Amino acid sequence: MMQAQEKVAIDKGIQTLWVIWAAMLGSLVIYIFVYHLLGEGFNSGEEAVIPLGLLRKICAVLAAGALLTGYYLRRFMLKGRSEAARPATIRRAAALNQPPFVTQYTSLVIVSLACAESVGLYGLLLFLLGDSLQVFYTFIGISALAMVFYRPKKEEMEKIALAYKKEVGEESH
Repeated sequence: MMQAQEKVAIDKGIQTLWVIWAAMLGSLVIYIFVYHLLGEGFNSGEEAVIPLGLLRKICAVLAAGALLTGYYLRRFMLKGRSEAARPATIRRAAALNQPPFVTQYTSLVIVSLACAESVGLYGLLLFLLGDSLQVFYTFIGISALAMVFYRPKKEEMEKIALAYKKEVGEESH
């Protein structure tokens, strides 16, 4: 059973994470505006010096790696032992004046979202180097879907809070 103070901390933490999530998702919209502002006029009609086909494949592999890293990191941290009881997490949480489980979940979500955001950045990079609209929107779309998948969830933070409480309770006995 959670105390009222923990519920308030969870609610504040989730609110902050939703603002971060919305800002990161909004950055994908900004990439789309950049594309439409620069448009096709950005690309010169000349043959590209950079092999775009190879670069596209490299970016696709990097994007898949980032998404898998975000997924397995998130899964590992949600299933495994609570990292919130570690001294470094406790010190960081004390400095931020929040419970350790909020700090742990915030880190988890931000890293997952950064992995998802990087996919959109690869699409923007390819566009700036002269790749097509379809490639650009494919990377942006995958990034947006990953961000929706990795969005902050109150239930996950509550799960980490309960694991932290259990772990701290076991250490005190």
